[in-house]
Amino acid sequence: MALHTILTPGQLAEAARKFGLPPPDRAQPEPRGRTNTSYHLQVGADRWFLRLAEGKTEADVGFEAAVLGFLFDAHFPVPRLVLATDGRPWTEVAGRPAMLFAFAPGEAVDRAGAGPDRCRRVGEQLGRLHELSAGFTGERENPYGPARLAAWLEEIAASPGIDAEARAALPLLREELAAAAGLPNAPRGLCHGDLFVDNVLWVGDRVSYVLDWEMACIAPFAYDLAVTIDAWCFTNRHEPARVRALVEGYRSRRRLDAATVEALPAWARWAALRFALSRLHATLGPALGPERVVRKDWRRYRDRVTSLRELGADGYRELLGTGARGLTARR
Repeated sequence: MALHTILTPGQLAEAARKFGLPPPDRAQPEPRGRTNTSYHLQVGADRWFLRLAEGKTEADVGFEAAVLGFLFDAHFPVPRLVLATDGRPWTEVAGRPAMLFAFAPGEAVDRAGAGPDRCRRVGEQLGRLHELSAGFTGERENPYGPARLAAWLEEIAASPGIDAEARAALPLLREELAAAAGLPNAPRGLCHGDLFVDNVLWVGDRVSYVLDWEMACIAPFAYDLAVTIDAWCFTNRHEPARVRALVEGYRSRRRLDAATVEALPAWARWAALRFALSRLHATLGPALGPERVVRKDWRRYRDRVTSLRELGADGYRELLGTGARGLTARR
């Protein structure tokens, strides 16, 4: 989330009208994140969340809407998507696809607050998502695949504006991209793709909502699990207690099959590379101030890449708690 497109009061009123609402009494931009433009709307006693999809296609938002509808019907904790008056799950606002969500109560935690107990809860939700995905029929490949990452890397390398630290990291990033040519096959299904700490809301110690499904896709479950482990279980290093709690939570909802366990180390390195490159590439974008966009530190994911290389495949599986045989032994 960010504020790339500034909407006038008239545009906000028109956006609300397209969703069958009166003009908002108050609109507050949400500057966290970097990808989309978002506003909190207050309409009488009700609160809504308006999101403009920056750089997305109708197919992108259509897939996201299908995911949200499927999960909402399955009583998975996603925000309720509001249909526009023409029956579509999105409408056009300022030339961009816009989606409106009912207010999702809850509070995010910071990384320090994401200890083993919360990691276990997140693992439960991820396991449930992957178990539910057998009933989902939509198709969308991961939009952040090798071709896109390779293009990002070339843009970064060609940019005169990157600093010495970024330039020094280029050989490492190139090596990891080359290694990705051998990513293993593994069981696939519906993945969140971005299950970061700030994409989960809590009421007490209970997950109230899982947010931001725009990166959802059909991908190996190993990729989604690796993204989540890296997001929740890495401080200055991977925290074994957090990792094992998250994996135990996952296993309580879905069997962790041997093929996924075997594939996890390679997909973990790919996931770390993907976010290192996306964050570094974002520094090449428009120089918006911190009141409009929050940049995330690409170096944290470079550090994850380095840590995973040092661990190696056997070390990563040990971090999970046991070998493949033990992980698949119980549900």
